[in-house]
Amino acid sequence: MNKKFLFGVVVFLLFVLAMEFNAPAKFIWKPTFGHYDDQPFGCAVFDTLMQKSIPAGYHVTNKTFAQLERDGYGKKPHAILVQTLAFNPTETDRRALSRLLKAGNKVLIVTSDFACDSSKIDFGVAVSGRDTFLPRWVKKSIESYLIPMDTLYWNAVKPYRPHTYQVYTSMSGYGIEVDKGVQCDTLLCAFQRSIDGDVDTTVVSYDLDDDEYADKIGGYWQARLIRIKWGKGELFLSCDPFFWTNYGVLDPEINGLLFRAMSQFRGLPVTRTEAYAPKNVINKESPLSYWLQNAPLRWCVYLTLLGLLLFCVFYARRRQRVIPVVKQPENKSLEFVQLIGTLYYQKHENLDLLQKKYGYFAELVRRQLLIDIDDEDMRRENIQQLAFCTGMAEADVRIILDRVSRYLQHSSSLTDKQLQASIDGLDRIISNL
Repeated sequence: MNKKFLFGVVVFLLFVLAMEFNAPAKFIWKPTFGHYDDQPFGCAVFDTLMQKSIPAGYHVTNKTFAQLERDGYGKKPHAILVQTLAFNPTETDRRALSRLLKAGNKVLIVTSDFACDSSKIDFGVAVSGRDTFLPRWVKKSIESYLIPMDTLYWNAVKPYRPHTYQVYTSMSGYGIEVDKGVQCDTLLCAFQRSIDGDVDTTVVSYDLDDDEYADKIGGYWQARLIRIKWGKGELFLSCDPFFWTNYGVLDPEINGLLFRAMSQFRGLPVTRTEAYAPKNVINKESPLSYWLQNAPLRWCVYLTLLGLLLFCVFYARRRQRVIPVVKQPENKSLEFVQLIGTLYYQKHENLDLLQKKYGYFAELVRRQLLIDIDDEDMRRENIQQLAFCTGMAEADVRIILDRVSRYLQHSSSLTDKQLQASIDGLDRIISNL
């Protein structure tokens, strides 16, 4: 019965484990851009795919522009990728970014909020995009057969030909505004129709240039990804941060767009920094994640867990302890008596031995007969009663007790013959009790 119960519990646990394993995961549509976040708007899958796809190298760090510059990024060109919802660099970051660009680095900043300010380093651009995504709104649109989509146009930028991409409007940004004095190349753009535009776009030829197309349809072009020359380097700005996530790299439509943008780095090693990403729990690196990043430490963790599992399987169960055989204690009384006798024999302290024998005799008489033989006032009555109880003559009892008392009170030494006579007399009385 016990084995059947345990078997049923194990089967139930395996069933629950299988159900949990096959249950659909709950998606959290919160942008984190975290290296260890496997949710749609994390970057766990994004980083893994980029590491395998970029031959020059790809890694993730938490360092700012100033820290990257101190690490020598200004000496050898690199490509730096920044993903965040609101890019608000400090004056130190702006100066470091400017120096990195002038040294020949390429920097791609993907954000939904980046505005010009009155600082000394002004890039002359303003980026605006979406910082939240509501899947319920998309689901409601699908149920009502109204799926708002944006068409993104990739311009004729080498080495690719022009191409269009259909993306959800709720995931794409608003646009990038560039000051008139800033020269830039628009790599990706979207057409925004005017409110009163009522021209059917299906009858308009795509052979028209951008201005002719805008005039024909009635609207304007919004820049979504631009490139600005800055010294020897290039600054890329994008207003679509939701694309540069796990969702974007797994979406067949957005995937090609991302790799077209990454190809602009032209063989440079890519470094993605999380220094400007939203700070949250998912984005933080736990101590265990550091162990799992290194192969030797990772195998150490695996072997430790395996050892604990084997220990629980073989040794954690209740084991019956062998009951030890307890031997009966040996009677050492005879050895003790022999030892004490040997000591007294060697020391030859007859008076002390007689004193101990008399103390034992007096205690025995007091316990059995309730007679205190040391009481001098009642000595005569005590001797009479002791003689009556033992059946001995009163004179014999008196002689034995008087002799012992005389030896104990007036003798400083005692011969063996006197000791033997005294002890024999006391033993005679004891044997008659």
